[in-house]
Amino acid sequence: MVKRLALIIITFLIWLPIASPVFASSEQAYRDYQFQYDVYRQRSSDYHIAYTQYQQFKSLASQQEALEKAKLFLAQRDNVAKTYYLFLSERITENPGMLPSEVSLYRSIITNQIGYLDQNVVLAPSIASFEDAKRVSEDFLKNYETLQAGYRQSIAAIELGYLNYFAKRFDETAKRAQALIIESKSQSTPQKQAVLDRWLLSLSNKYTLFQQKATDIRATIPKITGDVQQQDRLFLALQTKIGAARQDLVEAASYLKEVETALTYE
Repeated sequence: MVKRLALIIITFLIWLPIASPVFASSEQAYRDYQFQYDVYRQRSSDYHIAYTQYQQFKSLASQQEALEKAKLFLAQRDNVAKTYYLFLSERITENPGMLPSEVSLYRSIITNQIGYLDQNVVLAPSIASFEDAKRVSEDFLKNYETLQAGYRQSIAAIELGYLNYFAKRFDETAKRAQALIIESKSQSTPQKQAVLDRWLLSLSNKYTLFQQKATDIRATIPKITGDVQQQDRLFLALQTKIGAARQDLVEAASYLKEVETALTYE
C-alpha cells in the first residue's frame, strides 16, 4: 500500500512545475514577437534619426525620408503589439486549466484589440504629414491603457489557469491517498494514525488557503484597469498573490511526502 501511495505522490510531484510549461506553438509565437520587437526597435531608431536630420536641414528630401520612416515605425508599433497578443492567444489555447467562460472572454479581448491594431496598420500608408503621424500616434497612446489591460489580464488568467490545473491534480492525488490511508487504518497503530491525521489536516488546511487565494485572484484580475501606473501596481500585487498560491500548492505537496514517510516508518 505504501508503494501505491508513493507512486501516486511521485506522479503528482513531477507535474507540479514552478512555472507553467511552454509548448511548441507558443514558443514559435514568442519567437515571432521577439523578431517583430527587434524590427520595431530598428524602425524607431531609423525614424528618430531621420526626423532629427529633417529638423536640421528642413529640406523636402529629408522631410519625405522622415515621413516614410514614420509610416514604417507607426505600422511596426502596431505589429509588435499584435504579435504579443497572438502569443497570449497560443498560451490560452494550450492552457489546460482555464474555464471555457474565461477562454471565451480573453479570446474576445484579444480579437478586439487585434482588430484595432490591424486598422491602424492599414492607416499608416495614408500618412501624408507630420500632423497625420501625430494624430495616429496620439490615437494609439489613448488606447494604450486598454492594450496593456488586455495584456495584464490575459497573463494573470493564464497563470491562474495553470495553478487551477495543478490544484485539480493535487486534489485528486490527495483524495486517493486519503482513501488508501482509510483502507489501511486497521493495520496502523494509534500513534501512526494520529500522525497521519495531523498531516492530512495540515494538507487540507493548506489546500483551503490555496482555494481562497485562487478565488481572490480571479476576482482581482478584471480590476487591472486605469492608467499605466495603477495597472502596474495591481499587476505586481497580483503576481505576489499568484506566487503565494503556488507556494501553498508546493507546501501541500510536501505534506503528501510526509504522509508517505509516516506510513513507511513506525
